[in-house]
Amino acid sequence: MNRYFVIPFFILLLGVIFINIIVAADEKYYVDLLKYGTNSDIEKAFANVNEDLGYNVNNKVLEIFKEEHAEKVYITLVQYIGIVKLKEAHDVLLVELNRRGRNDDYRETVIHTIGKLGNSSSIAPLNEVYSKSNTSIRIKKAIVDAYGQIGDRSIEARLIEIAGDEYEDIEVRARAILALGEIKSKESINLLQSLLHNKYEEKILRMYSASSLSKIGGELSLAALAEVINDETHEVAEYAVNGIAKMETEKGGEYLINALRSDYDKVRYYAILGLSEIKYRKAVNILEFKAEYDSNELIRKEAAKALENILGTEKKGETIP
Repeated sequence: MNRYFVIPFFILLLGVIFINIIVAADEKYYVDLLKYGTNSDIEKAFANVNEDLGYNVNNKVLEIFKEEHAEKVYITLVQYIGIVKLKEAHDVLLVELNRRGRNDDYRETVIHTIGKLGNSSSIAPLNEVYSKSNTSIRIKKAIVDAYGQIGDRSIEARLIEIAGDEYEDIEVRARAILALGEIKSKESINLLQSLLHNKYEEKILRMYSASSLSKIGGELSLAALAEVINDETHEVAEYAVNGIAKMETEKGGEYLINALRSDYDKVRYYAILGLSEIKYRKAVNILEFKAEYDSNELIRKEAAKALENILGTEKKGETIP
């Protein structure tokens, strides 16, 4: 071996050994903590953990759910399971989902963690809990969020049913609409378009429909969003324009130019961001006008930035056909 590499290699080897010793020591500490620590000790220690503590610790974490501890301990350990995405905890969490005597704080934490694990076999047990007559709105919202996190297309029909149920709680329906966007449900486009365009529908449902259509993408979604860029409910118009901007399509550029003539500042702002992102050269003339004369100072500045991004080193005063 080259003598110049002997010392650095030896130092590197010592570093690896030292790190392994530290990791082993940490593992032993957390295993012993779970064996012998008080409820407060365990809760405080795991509340500050944001990395996987290793196989031995994880096995002991799962064993804790067979023991009697304060609920704060279980909540903290369930959160840890979600942070490290401990797949082996799936069956344990399904048991905890239906454990009697637990409050909604705990059940909500369990459901969110089930969603993070992304196991499609969780869907049936979650459906069962959702369908119970005594399930709270809070838990229903958590379950719908978990559906979206799991992302399995088998839940698509269920989410469409919830989103379109006029008798369901508005916030639950809103969560279902967002989940449809997360799983990119093309089957829901007609429903989302209908909700978006219904001016008598709840504002939050229309806004979230715009957001999900943007995530689903495609010509139908783009056309649906374009129809409401001048909606009288300014939040709906904002969501639509922001959605078009995030789709980053050439065709969307024309819609964003139209949005620059909106009376709503946020609509113009999101339109400028979108035009800048796709470097839409046909917008140069109107952006020059907005940079000089828009009534909102922030928008004037953003229009100037967009021009720099689109034109680069070209002469900004040049008229673009």
